[in-house]
Amino acid sequence: MLLRSEDFEVVAFGNPAEFVANVEELEEGCVILDLCMPEMSGMEVMEELQKRELKMPVICITGHGDIPTAVKALKVGAYDFLEKPFDSTMLIGIIKECIADRKDKQQIELFEATAKEAVASLTPREHEVLKGMVDGLRNKQIAFDMDISIRTVELHRVHVMEKLDAKSLSDVLKIAIAAGFDYVDLSAFKEP
Repeated sequence: MLLRSEDFEVVAFGNPAEFVANVEELEEGCVILDLCMPEMSGMEVMEELQKRELKMPVICITGHGDIPTAVKALKVGAYDFLEKPFDSTMLIGIIKECIADRKDKQQIELFEATAKEAVASLTPREHEVLKGMVDGLRNKQIAFDMDISIRTVELHRVHVMEKLDAKSLSDVLKIAIAAGFDYVDLSAFKEP
C-alpha cells in the first residue's frame, strides 16, 4: 500500500521460490527483499540473481541486522540495507534513488555497447589513427609513425569521426574510453 500510494507499480510474491521462478519475466525495477524468509533466505535469492546474471537492484530489509550481515548483503549485490523498524519515507527515498541510479547505469551501459560496436567497425588503419588521436598526436606525427601521407591520415581521421559519430576530438576520446579502447598489435590484420 505504501509503494502504491507513491505511484510505484508493485508486484508482490508470497514466497522467495515464487519470485525466483518469475523474476526473468518482470519489468525493470528494484527488489525489496527480506533477508529472513522461509524456504529460501534473502542471501540465497540474491545469489540466484547473480547466477542468472540479473542486474536488478535489491534493497534488503531485516529485523536481525548486524554489521557482518549488512556487509555480506552488500557484497552479494544489495543496493542498500535497512534494519526494521525503518521510516517509510526513508524506504521511499532509497527506492527512488535506486531506480534513478539504475536508469543512469542503463544509459552508461548502452553508451558503452554502442561505443564498442563503433570502435569494432574501424579498419586496422583507422584503429592506428584512433590510437594516435587518443595519444594526443598531431596528424603529422601519426603520418610519420604510420609511414603514410598527412592527407591519408586526414582521410582516416574523417572516417574514424564518421564511424564513431563524433563531432569533436573530445567525443572521440569519450567513445574510445567507453569502448575500453586498447590498442593492440594489428600486424596480423590485412588492410581491405
